[in-house]
Amino acid sequence: MAYIGKQPETKFSAAAKIDRFTGDGSTTAFDLANIIPAGGENSLMVYIDNVRQEPGSSYAFTVGNDGSGDLKRVTFTSAPGSSASIYVITPFEATTMAGPADGTITYDKLSNDSNNVISGATELAEQRADDDLFLVYDTSTSTIKKIQASNVASDLDINATTELAETPASADEFIIYDATAAANRKVTYANIVPTLTYTSGTATGDGSTTAFTIDSGRSVADVLVYVNGFNLVPTTDYTISGTTLTFTTAPASGAEIAYRYLPLAGTATYTNGTDTGDGSTTAFTIDSGRTVEDVIVTVNGVTLVPSDDYSISGTTLTFVSAPASSAEISYRYLRLT
Repeated sequence: MAYIGKQPETKFSAAAKIDRFTGDGSTTAFDLANIIPAGGENSLMVYIDNVRQEPGSSYAFTVGNDGSGDLKRVTFTSAPGSSASIYVITPFEATTMAGPADGTITYDKLSNDSNNVISGATELAEQRADDDLFLVYDTSTSTIKKIQASNVASDLDINATTELAETPASADEFIIYDATAAANRKVTYANIVPTLTYTSGTATGDGSTTAFTIDSGRSVADVLVYVNGFNLVPTTDYTISGTTLTFTTAPASGAEIAYRYLPLAGTATYTNGTDTGDGSTTAFTIDSGRTVEDVIVTVNGVTLVPSDDYSISGTTLTFVSAPASSAEISYRYLRLT
C-alpha cells in the first residue's frame, strides 16, 4: 500500500531490560548485564522491595564502572536488607562505544600544540624515582611497553652505580659525547689514558753503511738516535722510511748506535725544531705550552740538563750560556697527552 507524505518510521526503541538481585544486608554494589550510557543513571528504574530509589550520591544509589571497567555497576548508599528484592529496569538499548580499529591512529591525528600529551604534561622537575614508569617501543616484540625507571640505563646511573675505587683496566669503557658525530660513543680507557711503553735498540757502525733496520711504524720525530753518545738531529742527520733509518753520514767503524723509541699509544704525535747559535744570543722561541721537563735540548749533539743549562717561560727558551757561533741546536718536544 502506498503512503502520501512522510514515510512511517521503521526504527523502534529496544524493549526494556530487567536485572534482579537479592540483598544480604551487607552488599552495596550490583553489576548489571548491559552497559549503561553515560548519564543514564537518571533513566534507570531501581526498586528495592517495589520502592523506587532516587539516583545520586546524596540519595539512594550511584552508577560506576565494574571490575572490567564497563559502566554497569549500581552502588547503593546503604546495603539493601537481607532477602530484600532488588530489580533494575534499563529502558534503553545496550550500547558499545565504537573506537578506532587497532593500528589506525596516525601521527597526523595526534595533537601537535601545547596540549600535546607530552609537551602539555606537567614536568617532573626532580630526579625520577625508581618506581616511575616510561613508555618504550620494544623492537623485539614490535609493541609499546612500560618500563620502570630503575631498569632504564641503570648501569649508567652515576648515583646508583658502585664506584670503581681503582685505576680502570685498559679494556674498561666510558660513554662520551662525540661532538663531531653528534652522538654518544663508547671509548676504552686505553684510548683515554694510554699506557706509554718505551723500547730501544742498538747497532754498530762499520764506516760505510748508512741504512739500518729499525722498528716499524716510526718517523724521525719519535725516535731518539745517538752515535757514541751524541744525540743526532732528525731529518738533518738521519731520515726514516718504513723500517729503514738512513744516516746522512755513515757512522764510523765500531761506533755505538742507540735508538730510543718514544711511545706512540693514542693519536698524539711528536714534533721537533732547530736553531743555530751565534755566540751571543741566549733566548730562542719555541712551541707554546712547554716546560723544561718535556723538551729535550741538544747543542752539537750534547744533551743539556733541564733548569741547569736552560729554562723555559712561555714560548721563550733561555740558555744559561749562549751557544757558540754556528752551534747546531735541536729541540725534541715530548708528547703531552
